[in-house]
Amino acid sequence: MTPEAHNIQFSRQIWQAVSQQANGCLLRRDFCPEQSRVENLRCADFLEETEQSFGRQVWFFEAIGVDPVGRRHVLHGALEFSIQYGLLEPAQAAMFEDEDARDKSIAPPAYEYTGFFPRSMNRRFWLGTVTALFGVLAAVWTVVLISILRS
Repeated sequence: MTPEAHNIQFSRQIWQAVSQQANGCLLRRDFCPEQSRVENLRCADFLEETEQSFGRQVWFFEAIGVDPVGRRHVLHGALEFSIQYGLLEPAQAAMFEDEDARDKSIAPPAYEYTGFFPRSMNRRFWLGTVTALFGVLAAVWTVVLISILRS
């Protein structure tokens, strides 16, 4: 996730909205609202809204959930918000038993498309190779066709 996200000062309203969403995750999983709590709420990824695209915020948290039987569960949560016209809109919420599972599920894709060409070097290599092969195939076909027509 982006290191810049840790240096941003968020308004009280954003902290409250994110905290409510995190507590809502616990309630949706049927944990006791009085005994369960959210801890270590932090912004893990932040992409500002631009004229061309909406923004994005990803928040991580840890939680202690107490089920109806009284057992305690340590959970790792992730919340994704879309920033649309300056408003914070909830997009996704997920809770995991394992921290690594949370990190893998929210990780950005290994490549991003910018126009026609992908940023991933592996995809660039294959795209270039296939383009070159088609060029060679077209040249060979043209030479063969010309030699057949001259005969």
